[in-house]
Amino acid sequence: MRENEIEPVIATGRSFYEVQHLLTFLEVENYILSNGCYVKFKGKLIQNATMSIVEIQHILAIANEYNIGTGFFNQNGFALTMDNPIVQQHMRSMGSMDIEFNEKFFVEQPVNFMNLYLNAKTERVIREKIIAVSDIECYAPLAIDILPKGVSKGQAINLLLEKVSDSRVTTYAFGNQNNDISMFKTVNYGMSMKESTAELKKLSSYVAKTDNGVLEGLKHFKLI
Repeated sequence: MRENEIEPVIATGRSFYEVQHLLTFLEVENYILSNGCYVKFKGKLIQNATMSIVEIQHILAIANEYNIGTGFFNQNGFALTMDNPIVQQHMRSMGSMDIEFNEKFFVEQPVNFMNLYLNAKTERVIREKIIAVSDIECYAPLAIDILPKGVSKGQAINLLLEKVSDSRVTTYAFGNQNNDISMFKTVNYGMSMKESTAELKKLSSYVAKTDNGVLEGLKHFKLI
């Protein structure tokens, strides 16, 4: 791709501590992490969005009212406020059971985003209360991301484009989940994987027909 003057950008909901080895292996200097909270362009930090103490306390008050487990995340690690069956079920589904519990994490360290561990019914009940101060990204059946207001993959892409001297640059995105929706609304062409959500497929320029969706998409758009 680089031989064709195409610059790859990694865009993910994961944090730096989770993808550091992959970024090093791929020699990627441009990346959007934590659904837009943490952004680097040519190795230089251009966004490190964090939640304020007031915002966090607002979310925690809602979580405590409904007995919802909460997670705090930054680029170095994470901690949860409590353990309960929904937290356990979610963590098992993610393949991660090495959990730190620390209710004061947000006082001791910056927080890029939060997780709330809950079912769909509870999410519907509290959604309006949450979006009054923060944005929501749904990424798993039993968890939602709580982001600083206005932060998203799409917003981060616009930040990167401001750093590119050629305003005629064409942008492509590859994704499979609803946290990719803002990204697909921002780029010129969106390519969704075969198993993508119905919502994302509706926004796609192309939907993969095989399980090798990224490779298929790169060939379809003649990027390789």
